[in-house]
Amino acid sequence: MTTHLIGQLLEVKPSEYTNKKTDKVSYSTDLTVMFDGIDEEGFRKVSVETVNTDEEYYEELKGSIGKFIALAYHSSIDQWGQKFYADRSMAVLTLDKNPLDYSKFKRVESKDKK
Repeated sequence: MTTHLIGQLLEVKPSEYTNKKTDKVSYSTDLTVMFDGIDEEGFRKVSVETVNTDEEYYEELKGSIGKFIALAYHSSIDQWGQKFYADRSMAVLTLDKNPLDYSKFKRVESKDKK
């Protein structure tokens, strides 16, 4: 399944992994993205995801920290859990403001308030 991760880019981190069997070194980039919204009762809901991407994303996005991005990615589930992979066939959208602005929604007052 392909979907979009939308949120504020908090960190762009280069990383490397060494395969212990072959000693081959692989390079990648970790993107840390924060989604800031509200739940159906109006309480703030913040989630942070880190997505491992190709090494090319580092140069492309290192100057975009603090901006909002929309990153296309695939999610799949196997016997080891859920995995996320960036979809390089689609461009990463960089936005100056949050396209999902929840600030106009108000908190719902509890009917059971004592």
